[in-house]
Amino acid sequence: MLMILEALTAEYGATTSASTYKINIFRIELCDSTSSATACNNPVVIYDGGDSGAIDIASTTAGAAAASLGNLNKATIGTKYTWMQVTMARKITIAGGGSALSTGAQACYTDGTAGTAAQSALGSTTAGDEADTVAYMGIAGSTNASSNVNSTTAGDGTGTDADTGAFDSGDEYIEWRGEITGGLIVQGGRIPSAKIAFGTSAALGFYNPDTDNNDCDTRAGGVVKNGFYGAEPDVTMTFE
Repeated sequence: MLMILEALTAEYGATTSASTYKINIFRIELCDSTSSATACNNPVVIYDGGDSGAIDIASTTAGAAAASLGNLNKATIGTKYTWMQVTMARKITIAGGGSALSTGAQACYTDGTAGTAAQSALGSTTAGDEADTVAYMGIAGSTNASSNVNSTTAGDGTGTDADTGAFDSGDEYIEWRGEITGGLIVQGGRIPSAKIAFGTSAALGFYNPDTDNNDCDTRAGGVVKNGFYGAEPDVTMTFE
């Protein structure tokens, strides 16, 4: 059994746990030993079945597999794979909130006020308003996320990728790369299956670049991107 323990990292902002975090996976690739956090080289596609359907990664027990996706029959026997790349929709359904979240003093909870690929979601200061909300992974227009993640324009591998660490405004998909500790070599007659598990203890983020003017449910000037975004679900890939 081989474990990959990585985090999908978004730009700085206050974070809290998510009680709902529904994602849609479109593509999973293995990357050879020349790959790195910034590049998946000579990829082998082990899942390209299109939209996986909504997978609620917050509803599983910590470390339990949220999805069984991937067929390693396409891997080249004897080739060492040291990274993997997962392409997901940036659009997620998320719920949560807490005290001192949006301005350092003001509580904020998701309330169904949706975000877009170009702007984060707003919320409510009332805990009783908490509801599932459409938001997006990462902060649109940001460029300082970790180098193992970037947005892209398509989920099937044909898209135009943003620079590593960047979420281009309007991009609907995200690519995440995780290192395979020790590498994976598929041997003849021994084809493992792949399972993905997640953790969401700090997966709901709220970003606010101007706490004097923006808050939980408003934007100064109507265009500032303060609000909720999908942040840092822990990703565990198991080959067994």
